[in-house]
Amino acid sequence: MKAKDILKKYNISEATLRNWKKLKYIDNLDDIEPLIIDNIIKNKVSNRRNKRNSLVSIIPVSYIEDKRIVHIITAILELKERYDVSVNEVLHEAIIKIIKNHHLNIPSDIDVILGYRCVNKEFIREFDKIKIEYSEDNDFLGCLYMSLLSIGKKDTNGIFYTPFKVVNKIIESTNFKGKNKIIDPSCGSGNFLIQAFKKMKTEKIPTSYIIEHLYGFDIDAIATLLAKINLYLLDRNITFDDINVYNCDFLNDDVDYKFDVVIGNPPWGKKYTTEEKLILKEKYDLSFAKMDSFAQFIIKAFDILNNKGMLCFVLPSSILNIAAHEDIRKFLLKNKIEYIKKIGREFEEIVTDVVIIKVIKSSGKNNICLYDNKKVRQEDFSTNPYRNFLISNNTSSEIIKKIKNYPSFHLIDNVNYALGIVTGNNKKYIFNEPKDGTEPIILGKDINKYMMDYSKITKFIKYEKEKFQQVACEDFYRAKNKIIYKFIGKKLCFAIESKSMLTINSANVICLGDEYDIYYIVAILNSRITQLYFEDLYDTYKVLKNHIQAFYIPDFDLRTKKKIANLIKSVKPQKDYFEDVESIIYNSLGLTKEEIIYLKKRF
Repeated sequence: MKAKDILKKYNISEATLRNWKKLKYIDNLDDIEPLIIDNIIKNKVSNRRNKRNSLVSIIPVSYIEDKRIVHIITAILELKERYDVSVNEVLHEAIIKIIKNHHLNIPSDIDVILGYRCVNKEFIREFDKIKIEYSEDNDFLGCLYMSLLSIGKKDTNGIFYTPFKVVNKIIESTNFKGKNKIIDPSCGSGNFLIQAFKKMKTEKIPTSYIIEHLYGFDIDAIATLLAKINLYLLDRNITFDDINVYNCDFLNDDVDYKFDVVIGNPPWGKKYTTEEKLILKEKYDLSFAKMDSFAQFIIKAFDILNNKGMLCFVLPSSILNIAAHEDIRKFLLKNKIEYIKKIGREFEEIVTDVVIIKVIKSSGKNNICLYDNKKVRQEDFSTNPYRNFLISNNTSSEIIKKIKNYPSFHLIDNVNYALGIVTGNNKKYIFNEPKDGTEPIILGKDINKYMMDYSKITKFIKYEKEKFQQVACEDFYRAKNKIIYKFIGKKLCFAIESKSMLTINSANVICLGDEYDIYYIVAILNSRITQLYFEDLYDTYKVLKNHIQAFYIPDFDLRTKKKIANLIKSVKPQKDYFEDVESIIYNSLGLTKEEIIYLKKRF
């Protein structure tokens, strides 16, 4: 097969294919045997335990408040395995049982979406013994459905339903006026719609009016069925066929209505197929197609919002500061950002923190935004690096202002940056003891502040660059005096490396021109003022080249710089800050006693 056919068939990038050729997994890009690609992917899935292809299922405990539901679902999953019944059959029985308990008519849509009921009499008999604890504050059906889905399917499609307490935070902060038309464009099993309905009922809005103005879309037909069932169960005056929840693709299907409120939790990091990417590119444009799925949902949501309408979404915290999301932040800044709230790690199966963002479709000029209960000027975000949505407290802001206002320079001109070696297979190429032809290699964990402690180095490598996945120019590794730093870590850690040693990709390299005093530079990069700048303006665990280039290096007088450099020459490698040097930096910048105490307490 040709390379273009392989890309389409396996949904991989050109860069990945070129890398496989470099690693000699593939000989010729014009004639590729699909079996070879199958084996590469199979090995990578096995070695990396790729979540996308995982068939394991997990009960999302954080999704529900009533933990008794976990025991009920555990029992159901055991029955499913014991009698080898399908996901649809399990859901079918659960839905029927719940509807009968509510003494409601059984909608025909259940058979249409889920197919025939289970015919395994033993399973039915055992299932009937399970008492299902159902309440409108705990989406039992949604929790059951997610428990039945594999991690791989949820990860690929960005399916992670929003926990009840997070939904409540959004609903409580939302003012549903009587004439509002409301939509959740990725409604899942309807948790947002359920709570929106309940809130509007407390405001004495008639059931028929709420149902008429409440909408939900989802690309998953089973999810939309569950959402309709959940709404159907809320009030005996609701007719199933009047519920405006539809199985459709929000991004690709036309939406004929305008809405006053868009709420929900759009999919994050959805893995699109090559065909889906082409459709998005054709329908919108290239930049839209390259965006994360949550950003695409935001832009499309604004298309269907009335003027002065409101969007309120649960989003990954990466929207606040990651450079790749600058375009969507720039888009949001054109509107009125009312509310940003960090709510931490609330999803059982996702390791990222989450935030709630509320935005009004209206000019954001001169707007005051409520950010974690603190009032901030929206325009201040525009002056942050990458227009990030991060703020500092008053003391931090004053210190950063002093750093910026002091005469300084940046490490841009005559500075080379290099990534450590990416072997592609550390088990194969990195050794725990020296062998013929090997040499020591520095890992990120080997680095302390200021100076290298070579006694800590315990790994070895045979430098055969043609075998590695990614290698920088060897001259950068072999430089006599260079600075190396930890690539991953909340705390900055830079060290002078004088033995021309290789580094792995957890330890990156900075090579400075002769005009820089390397000892002075390493003192500033390791300082509390740089740490403050890094945390408050970037808030990330990855130390990138563009972060370092943005750091302010104070241009102290020559005497002060030499004094700092001489102190660094005498210091031993250490994890903590060199207080003699720190004191000089604080005094030279004119920090107050209170600001110095703040820095020492924080770091």
